[in-house]
Amino acid sequence: MSTYAVQPAIPLAGDGDAMAEVLRRAGVTRDHDIWVTGPAGLTALIWLTGKRFRGAAYVHLNRIAAMAAADALIIPHACSPAELADLLRGAKCLRKGGVLIVQLKGGLSADSLGDAPAMLEPLGYHVERRLYEKGRSICIARRAEKPDVSVAA
Repeated sequence: MSTYAVQPAIPLAGDGDAMAEVLRRAGVTRDHDIWVTGPAGLTALIWLTGKRFRGAAYVHLNRIAAMAAADALIIPHACSPAELADLLRGAKCLRKGGVLIVQLKGGLSADSLGDAPAMLEPLGYHVERRLYEKGRSICIARRAEKPDVSVAA
């Protein structure tokens, strides 16, 4: 049994109002092709389909790297920057200009993003927004139109 000094935040997928606000801020609409993944991905998919997001589909974490490019990738559970890097490394599942929405492990501060921005930029993502509310740290990033050629592979 685990004990916590502070109650952990529920996944973004479990809070419909928060999902709606994050999608609005990220510019994701009902007409976009959306991949959702991770342990809270099915919960997010149920919410998205209930709200008539016709292009939403669940993809297992092990299959993300092999998927065709979508307009948005949502990872609606708390994951570490290292887990995120492993998931995105080599993945072409998000089109250029597409949006990545991820809930990161941590508290409600800029420090809770840890090294996520520094980790995402070499992988071709630019962090646009950081949201901290209801015990969650959410990162909204966009896949760069042009890859960063200054970063060694």
